Amino acid sequence: MEQKKLTDYEKYIRTDELLNLQKKEEDLCCEDELTFQMIHQIAELHFKLIIQYIQLADKNMLEQEVIQATQQLQRVNMHLKQLPPVFDMVKVISPLDYHTIRLSLGRGSGQDSPGFNDILKLGPTLWEPFEQLLSTKQLTPFMLHQTAKDNMELFLLMQELTAFDENFQTFRKHHIQLVRRMIGLNTKSLKGIPAQALENGAKYEFYPKLWEAICELTDWTGSSYNPKPL
Repeated sequence: MEQKKLTDYEKYIRTDELLNLQKKEEDLCCEDELTFQMIHQIAELHFKLIIQYIQLADKNMLEQEVIQATQQLQRVNMHLKQLPPVFDMVKVISPLDYHTIRLSLGRGSGQDSPGFNDILKLGPTLWEPFEQLLSTKQLTPFMLHQTAKDNMELFLLMQELTAFDENFQTFRKHHIQLVRRMIGLNTKSLKGIPAQALENGAKYEFYPKLWEAICELTDWTGSSYNPKPL
């Protein structure tokens, strides 16, 4: 049989390789195992792009390219907002079939996702170059809130960092709800760790000083003390 000639698109995207990275139909433990596997592969591709953008934002900040760093973080936040809908597709799988698939993972677990774990490690590393940018203008995050109009580029960068932290926490909380729906929280993961432990992880912050600055601003404005009646 004559071998099919690949188009330039197929060669560039490497569709043959990409579409052969899943189990073959005859090897599936149930029909929806293909759905499960592909959703997680899609997520890993999102993670890969997020990692690249974090690294570029780090480089931009070190080179004092504030606008460029902000643009990279906007990309990070765009992908983080796409991840919950990606994982929502898991919900088409019945809980019973989900457990059939789960038992086919061996001791595999989402906690082992290399992309997710790299983001956990890389996220906090953006604080140091951002703090260096602040120090060049003798600012703290609280002071940057106070002087936003005079330091708009740096302020917008801070807002994107805050959004990154918030969106990552939101993604983790969304994942907890997915776990709750598919396997429950009063159970253990395939590694013997209670699923409720995920809730502790979702409280982790990349940039606690940014959240503290928002509280400082609230106290400074006095909006939380003795507001006047209308």
